[in-house]
Amino acid sequence: EVKARVKEKTPYVVFVLQELERMNNILGLMGGGMRELELGLSGALNISDAMDALIGFLYVNSVPPSWLKMCGQIGPTGNYNRKNLADWFINLKERHEQLDEWQKDPYQRPPSVWISGLFNPMGYVTACLQMTARAKALPLDSMMISTSVMPYFDNEVTAQPEEGTYVHGLFMEGAKWNKDLNSVYESDPKELHPVMPVIQVQGVTAEEKEALEKSSGDVTYECPVYTTTIRGPTFTFAAPLRTNKPPWVWILAGVCMVMQPD
Repeated sequence: EVKARVKEKTPYVVFVLQELERMNNILGLMGGGMRELELGLSGALNISDAMDALIGFLYVNSVPPSWLKMCGQIGPTGNYNRKNLADWFINLKERHEQLDEWQKDPYQRPPSVWISGLFNPMGYVTACLQMTARAKALPLDSMMISTSVMPYFDNEVTAQPEEGTYVHGLFMEGAKWNKDLNSVYESDPKELHPVMPVIQVQGVTAEEKEALEKSSGDVTYECPVYTTTIRGPTFTFAAPLRTNKPPWVWILAGVCMVMQPD
């Protein structure tokens, strides 16, 4: 239905269509498994090994691996999900709500995209870079990621910027963002994952990035962004963040941003 309404496939539209397809696939897998299990428990079908395994996962409040695989939360190195089934399902419902609102007009992005609720967050960042590359008639591989932390949160945003995109849903680990200093700063005691404000992601060339840093005099820390606190295989991209201290301070502290604080 959504594809039928799409006339021009911009990078953002292609991305949201892929997200909708992934959501439909996971909902279809979950619904099919649960309906089959219902028939098995009622005696209409014999209990298969797959049904028996599903019963076990539901009993211990754990997400079945087949569901995680469909969501891209299982990879070559193992399980990337740390949520129990109840929390994971709540998160899935919130993802569905964002996509359901977005699909009403695929050309109209939310004022700020909840990047943590995307199955392929790097795909959205790449779509942003593609839009910039097309507008400037430059090759995609000449684009670099530039980020600016805004002084407000997602509930204060009314529209996407003219250049780049607003995203939210990130948490910092090992430090925090100081809005007064507009810089990465030491985290407060017992505050493990402080929420980040809205971040504007833009595509720039290496020359533009160097010129911008020279003109502003800012020192930046290339902060790695991971989907979960497992880090490693869940790396998504590096976000340049302004810092009043040398970048090595945050490197030694292992500072990063995560999309799911578990």
